[in-house]
Amino acid sequence: MGERRQRRGRRTRDIAVIASERIQILAERAGEMARAGDALFADRYARLARALGMRYNIRLPPDFKRRLCRGCGSYLLPGRNLRVRLRPKKAVWTCLKCGQTRRRETAVRPISRGRSPTARVA
Repeated sequence: MGERRQRRGRRTRDIAVIASERIQILAERAGEMARAGDALFADRYARLARALGMRYNIRLPPDFKRRLCRGCGSYLLPGRNLRVRLRPKKAVWTCLKCGQTRRRETAVRPISRGRSPTARVA
């Protein structure tokens, strides 16, 4: 008799839907906990959501994925554990936990430090 092969890749559609709903719930809870000031729970929920995505081969929502540090996996919240610096045509995000940096291009130029845009030359 032939050996039974283990299933790989995506699971059935029903399981994928349930897993993606759980990921969405965990992402919302991670955000709530981070805003409430409980970083341990926020990181825990983020780790669980990421583990579900890997187990069931489901992509994380892009806005949630952007909030995760690639170095340490913590949930990033500006002002708490994330430093945001604006440079011409890009924003630099630095995780204050592990020091990982991420550079993102911005569609709009950041506000310059010179004259205000409404000031007119006389």
